[in-house]
Amino acid sequence: MKRDLFAVGVALGVTCVVSPASADNDSGLALGLRVGYGIPMGETGSVTGKASTPVDVHDVVSGMVPLSFDVGYRFTPALYAGAFFQYGFAFVNDQLDAACNQGVSCSAHDIAFGADLRYHAQPQGIFDPWLGAGFGYEVLTVNESGTDTSFGRSLPVERSWQAKGFQFLILEAGADFKATPDLAVGPFVNFALGQYSRWSNQQTIAGTSDDQSGDLNGAAHEWLTLGLRGQYNL
Repeated sequence: MKRDLFAVGVALGVTCVVSPASADNDSGLALGLRVGYGIPMGETGSVTGKASTPVDVHDVVSGMVPLSFDVGYRFTPALYAGAFFQYGFAFVNDQLDAACNQGVSCSAHDIAFGADLRYHAQPQGIFDPWLGAGFGYEVLTVNESGTDTSFGRSLPVERSWQAKGFQFLILEAGADFKATPDLAVGPFVNFALGQYSRWSNQQTIAGTSDDQSGDLNGAAHEWLTLGLRGQYNL
């Protein structure tokens, strides 16, 4: 009888210690980090009020390597809602500007931030497929700096061109593999549909500044990103 009471006591003690920890693990904060390669599609849009031809985003940047940081909350093991910030190291297309091949250093980056919602099909399993959706805001920037010889003589040039607008729909899917109960790593695919609504161009040539800006309309663009994602549950 004493042996049975002792066994029951041990079982209750283990339950009191383990159950709260397991419950805490069902919900709580989660941190994520992503890296991948983004492929641009679609157009930048035409300039409002001017007879301009839309330019393919691929003609501006041929691609990018995005680093993304996620922070969110797991309401249940299967349901996650959070925010993201992404910085993409973009590759300027050599055909964008003749100056890029004549003594001018050209670089580009793409910044995006927003919110997303994810559903995990097997949150307690070793293999956990998931689907997600969200929205965001994007800023694409191309910088040029150096000595421009395309004007017939060598002139110092500083130029920064931007296009920005909302990403109306972000769809994503992936699969997590549990390295530990709280750490998961796996591949993902992300498709972001957006439209640039504003553009600006700030340039200084031989000490003379000229800043311009305006609206863009009439074109949608997309980013298709493939990569690797990790998430740690706090």
